[in-house]
Amino acid sequence: MNNQHITITGTIETTARGPMLKDADGMWWRLIGEFSQMPAQETAFRIVGEKRGEAAIEIHYFNEVSP
Repeated sequence: MNNQHITITGTIETTARGPMLKDADGMWWRLIGEFSQMPAQETAFRIVGEKRGEAAIEIHYFNEVSP
C-alpha cells in the first residue's frame, strides 16, 4: 500500500484511543506519533505526515495555527 503525504488542520483531542485530530469537515483522524506535551484542546493545529489507512496520520510535523 502506498502512503499518501497529507497536510491537514484541525483541533486535537485526547480520547480513549489516544490523541485524535478533528478537521473542519468533522472527520476524526487518529494521530500516530509521540507528543512531548499534549497540545491544548480547542487550539487549531496544522499536521503534516503520512496517511496510514483510512483515518490515521503518522505525524512528521505539527504546529499551532495563528488565529
